[in-house]
Amino acid sequence: MNEIRETDLNDKGFDNPTATEDDGSNLRPDLIISVQPRQNESRAELPVSTLDWRSAPRGQFIPVHGLDFLIGVSTLQIQQTVELDDLISRVDSENRYIVRVPNGESLYLASEVSSQTQRCLCGSGRAFVMHLHDNTRQEAMQMQRRLAAASCCFPCRLQEMKVITPPGDYIGRIQQQCTWVVPFYLVRDANDQVIFAVEGPAVMRRSALMLSEFKIMTGDSLREVGKIAHGWDRELVSFTTTLSMPHNAVQPRHKALLLAASFLLEYTYFERAKSSCLRCNCL
Repeated sequence: MNEIRETDLNDKGFDNPTATEDDGSNLRPDLIISVQPRQNESRAELPVSTLDWRSAPRGQFIPVHGLDFLIGVSTLQIQQTVELDDLISRVDSENRYIVRVPNGESLYLASEVSSQTQRCLCGSGRAFVMHLHDNTRQEAMQMQRRLAAASCCFPCRLQEMKVITPPGDYIGRIQQQCTWVVPFYLVRDANDQVIFAVEGPAVMRRSALMLSEFKIMTGDSLREVGKIAHGWDRELVSFTTTLSMPHNAVQPRHKALLLAASFLLEYTYFERAKSSCLRCNCL
């Protein structure tokens, strides 16, 4: 019998049970993992924790998408930051807003991107793209408003705003309807189905709509489920637009569409009240 060397025993695994004869040379190249899996690049590596949030007692909350910050939120406030150019100039600048929970944290920072020519010639009726960034400093959604008229004298080109989430998902739009006395808007989802309707007060003058409430109705316009109000906030010492969410608006996408409707009303009716008041106080 041939003597078996100790090195041969170790190579074959007799003394080392974990050793095998398979060195991986027969593996198919497509079965070898050469790249480590990565997390979703659309979100931050360290998600935001809202464990210590005062206004949202939701416990440990880890948002995966930018719209997840709207989960559990029933009321939102839109506050415009005061720009020095707006106080000393009659040409509007690109607006900046803070979307916050009342008496609580800010959820989004909104920044407008628009043309200087349209801001000079069209004023608050200009077209723009509103970028909303969440607390991870990443873009949560975009609101795209086209250049259009708010009067029914131009029924073929009324107000419309689209809502898009990264990386380009269309979730719905806000569409103005042709009415002579009552401002009326439809909130449509991605399938173009009417989920809500926004109805203003019955007045003839647009100036009377600057400090008023808009009702959020059901899709069939039979029942009021929420409201969008604009007025002076004594605690924030500024004009704010308050959005009271309907109870049936559970999905974050529906809340994002109502937030877009609030921004559309902000530019169409409410912005003149704030700019005129700030200029008077400055002077």
